[in-house]
Amino acid sequence: MSSSTDTDDRTKVVTLVQQKGGSGKSTLAVNLAAVSGQNNPPEQTDAPCPVVAAGIDRQGSLEDWSARVAEDRLPFDYVVTKGRLGEIPDLVEDPAVKRLFIDTPGFMETDPDAPEDADPLGSGNTAKAMEEVLERTDLALVPITPEWLTHRPAEFTIERVLKPRGVKFLVVINMWDSGSDRVNAEGLRPELEELRNWCRRHGYPFAAQAIRRYKIHAKAPKEGLTVIQYPESGTALRAREDFYKLALTVEQAL
Repeated sequence: MSSSTDTDDRTKVVTLVQQKGGSGKSTLAVNLAAVSGQNNPPEQTDAPCPVVAAGIDRQGSLEDWSARVAEDRLPFDYVVTKGRLGEIPDLVEDPAVKRLFIDTPGFMETDPDAPEDADPLGSGNTAKAMEEVLERTDLALVPITPEWLTHRPAEFTIERVLKPRGVKFLVVINMWDSGSDRVNAEGLRPELEELRNWCRRHGYPFAAQAIRRYKIHAKAPKEGLTVIQYPESGTALRAREDFYKLALTVEQAL
């Protein structure tokens, strides 16, 4: 995990991006920001928080969730642009911001039939907001889930959106049901190994730590909780462990 003693003071931008909605981008963005904020508190009581979560989705999912967390328990600041331009660059240039986690829209404005030499983001408002973010992204996290329908959009996102822009990325295996994915005779969990093999076949780097599927994650936005505030239980400990390990991987990749 990073700390305020890092010698590189430039804002590092981590963007959650996937063409398909429902892959858990908001959950990843909020909880990574929470873990990062917990480990990077303001140097002084009245100083601004060095960790910011930002959402460019017009639906404002990140705002709806963050606003329900008690202010004295929220370990990061949050901003929702809803597609307005200029606010993300300002945050990146703000010397007080050390980590910026950005949640992007599901079903981003793309043209899957665009020619290979054309930009599939198009030219609409969402596309402009996405372009503004991607130009400043240090690391993109692309979630996939055991649901097969998330895989092809992830491939599209990587091949048509991220690679042409030279954006560094990691695939994150999300919503993995470890309870039903029993260890086989070879000592492997078949579903998890299948997801990892999908990444290997495509040559995509992926985070070793999968984020396990827990009901507590689905309930957290309504209850105004981040992963570091879950009521103590074995499930809460395992959920936090997932995000601590993923946050460490992210820091090492930046």
